[in-house]
Amino acid sequence: MTEVINKVLKNLENNYKPNASVELESADGEICNVVCEYNLPATKEDLESLEKYVDATIPEDYKVFLNAYNGARLLATYEESMIITSEGLELFDVANAIDNSRNLDFEAKDIAVGIFLDDYWIVLNATENIISVWEYGEKTDLNLRFEQFVDRFMNSGRRAFWQAN
Repeated sequence: MTEVINKVLKNLENNYKPNASVELESADGEICNVVCEYNLPATKEDLESLEKYVDATIPEDYKVFLNAYNGARLLATYEESMIITSEGLELFDVANAIDNSRNLDFEAKDIAVGIFLDDYWIVLNATENIISVWEYGEKTDLNLRFEQFVDRFMNSGRRAFWQAN
């Protein structure tokens, strides 16, 4: 089940060095510079605290990601030697995942794993390993596992691929 996340992590390692600017075609066809930032791996205590929070074992693909990077910023715009933090996909570290889940008052077993373009909350149901996207209180179930979501995002050129074009 972790084949896709292992492929994603290898792709990140090979093609998106930490804080190294890369050109990418944006959703509107323009070329922009993007960067990826990665946190250090989660600790055993981090993972235990997340599992205690959701009162469930977290999905293996999400755990593999956290063991590689306890959070990351993927394909954030990089202009004039600065990262525009509101762009790209931010995948939260464990502490922020728990804090945001509490603040957003999600249902039990739901974890706010990230945010896209400051508008779309990326939510993982820990027991079903299904991602949903929340925008302005509206929930869209994607029927994708965490690893599939990250893979599709990275291959979409940072588009909101779940929306009809």
